[in-house]
Amino acid sequence: MFKRAILLTALIALCLPMLTGCWNSREPKELAIVMALGIDKAENNKYKVTFQIANSGVVAPGFVAGGSSYAVPIMVYSGTGNSIYEAIRKTSRKVPRQLFFAHIRLIVIGESLAKQGIEELFDFFDRSRETRLTSMVLVSRDVDAAQIVQTLTPMEKLPANSIIGTMGFTSKLWSNSITVYIDDIIRMLVSEERTLLVSGIRLVGLIEAAQKRENVEQVKPKAIITIQGMAVFEKGKLKEWIDGELARGVIWTRNEMKSSVMLVAAGDKKDAISIEVARGNTKVKARLVQGKPVFHVNVWAEGFITENESELDLNKPEMLDTLEQEWETAIKAEVETAVKHMQTNRLDVLKFGNVMKRAYPKKWREGLKDDWNDTFARSEVQVTVHTELRNQGLRGKSYINSIKK
Repeated sequence: MFKRAILLTALIALCLPMLTGCWNSREPKELAIVMALGIDKAENNKYKVTFQIANSGVVAPGFVAGGSSYAVPIMVYSGTGNSIYEAIRKTSRKVPRQLFFAHIRLIVIGESLAKQGIEELFDFFDRSRETRLTSMVLVSRDVDAAQIVQTLTPMEKLPANSIIGTMGFTSKLWSNSITVYIDDIIRMLVSEERTLLVSGIRLVGLIEAAQKRENVEQVKPKAIITIQGMAVFEKGKLKEWIDGELARGVIWTRNEMKSSVMLVAAGDKKDAISIEVARGNTKVKARLVQGKPVFHVNVWAEGFITENESELDLNKPEMLDTLEQEWETAIKAEVETAVKHMQTNRLDVLKFGNVMKRAYPKKWREGLKDDWNDTFARSEVQVTVHTELRNQGLRGKSYINSIKK
């Protein structure tokens, strides 16, 4: 009996270290939950960090003691420092709660900082146990990241959620931008090509009205946030912006097409037919011909006719064949323009280097990877496009023909 008591006491003593309870717990009312972070270039090569903090009393009334005593769903604080973490600690002097980063969803990088370089920007996020590498990253255009972060947006209480939703639908429905997270950027920064794409974000309208409550209390906000174009980086520095059909051509080539709308000619009328891109698939194959890289880009696209402003009768199969050829020509032009542009600028954001590395791993290691961007610029690229129109809607001829008659 005595031995059993000793054994039980010893077992309890061994279990005690594992029963520490909530020794490091933090109450919600003590936390300032950061939803978005803007990082800009400050004077003397310092960082200016702007925090978008959820005002819990407004976003979720009753969840945090104190209720809703503020009129806006977010509060914004800024601080500067020689490093990201120093700026965070300095900002803590202004905030009545502890900054909490576990729920951060968005990182916005200022354009001026992006031009200076972002290679050293993400070590804090990669190292910290509290931050997460699945936070989305965008680059501000024409304005500082701070102005983006402090903009009040309609339809969503938290601007960070609004921006992420806009980004998701833009990349899904328009396909001239790309969704990138922190871990994607880190992988691209340490890759052999060291080129990357990050979508741009722009503030449109009256900038001075963006952070006022009145901006979301009217039918038409005076300032809105829009996703526009992509920033092209080389060795961590912003080199240029690409927009429109050029950006979509890059998306086609990288096999990242989800959906979009393209206009093609019908007869003598330009942009008469609207085609919704329902599916897209691109395969790039590489060959070495006499030691020189040759790439074949094969694009397959499926779509639907969504609008017809021409006199064509789309019930006739030959008319659909003609439109498919027009569509093939349009896609091929976008892809070839994108390839030529990137070759001229010696920036392999099209990932041709990865294709060559997979096809010829030994030759890649033996020296093909050296000065790859120059080799990419001299490479021959052949483009083939195949399209298929699945549906022309509920009618063949447009009612517009009857109006004209």
